[in-house]
Amino acid sequence: MFGGQHVMEIKQSALVDFSHELVKRYQRFFELDDAQELIKQPQMQPSQIQLYMMQAFDRHYRLAIQFNVAEHIEQVNGRLIKQLDEQTYLLKENHSNLYKIVTLNQIRYISKNN
Repeated sequence: MFGGQHVMEIKQSALVDFSHELVKRYQRFFELDDAQELIKQPQMQPSQIQLYMMQAFDRHYRLAIQFNVAEHIEQVNGRLIKQLDEQTYLLKENHSNLYKIVTLNQIRYISKNN
């Protein structure tokens, strides 16, 4: 019994490592001109996030947005193309036809990306 549990823990660890590597490769594939490594930014205050998102939407800024996702951070580069409600936007990623629904409480950090 103990050996089976150990094997499951090893498989789970391998799956987590694989998923982190997959996220890194995905980011590199779609963000070829943003060849920088992901730098973990500090958590912004909710009021600051809301203000930055409104300004970015109104001014059509290209953005780099970091999200808190489970046990890691994900960064997406793109432009807000539609405000769905007070807390939710639709973001089109750079260099692809992928879209992401962005809710303010998911966001860790926002920066303008020229």
